[in-house]
Amino acid sequence: MAWVRIIQTEEATGVLKDVYQAAHKRAGYVPQVTKVQSLRPETLQCSLSLYRQLMDAPTGISFRQRVLIATVVSKVNGCVY
Repeated sequence: MAWVRIIQTEEATGVLKDVYQAAHKRAGYVPQVTKVQSLRPETLQCSLSLYRQLMDAPTGISFRQRVLIATVVSKVNGCVY
């Protein structure tokens, strides 16, 4: 559960509703990491765009390798998710 105020899926309108719908289509749900940015939907859009560029753009490493790198970096940084 987030410690910051978030806009729930059923309360979302406009840009945020579009972002939530895209997230749900992609993952089957709206992740908390998306919801905690809900008070600034335009910033959230930019954040997700950057994430998609980093994770989906064709490069010399696979998606699986990118996820592994992200997991290791999160662990090194003390993230628990």
